[in-house]
Amino acid sequence: MIQILIVTHGPLAEALKVSAGMFFPQASDITALSLNPQDNPLELKDRIVTEVRRIDEGDGVLIFVDLFAGTPCNMTALALAELSDIPIQCLVGVNLPLVMEALGSLNSMDLHALTAHLTHIAADTILDLRAKLEL
Repeated sequence: MIQILIVTHGPLAEALKVSAGMFFPQASDITALSLNPQDNPLELKDRIVTEVRRIDEGDGVLIFVDLFAGTPCNMTALALAELSDIPIQCLVGVNLPLVMEALGSLNSMDLHALTAHLTHIAADTILDLRAKLEL
């Protein structure tokens, strides 16, 4: 099965995991890594490598990060070079609807199809509430 790793600044990764768990019990299988202000960025890279190797079951790992060019994203990019033997996709700009969609689609798509699907629907995961409700 495809595994999910979320890497973010601060406690966002764990919060997304907990929140997704309100809808999907299998969210407890998500691995969440946080970068805190006192953390060494290169240690985060090593943690990413360690966790990907630990959780991969052969179908690959989908990594979500919060911010393009932020430290979690940059350290994930460095980790990818060390993990060339494992199928990995990384999506930047994680939000709860994308995590939930990923959880709901894990068993029906391979890693590349799941990544394409999530990328395709990403723009629909945010909206202008006033426009939507015509207020």
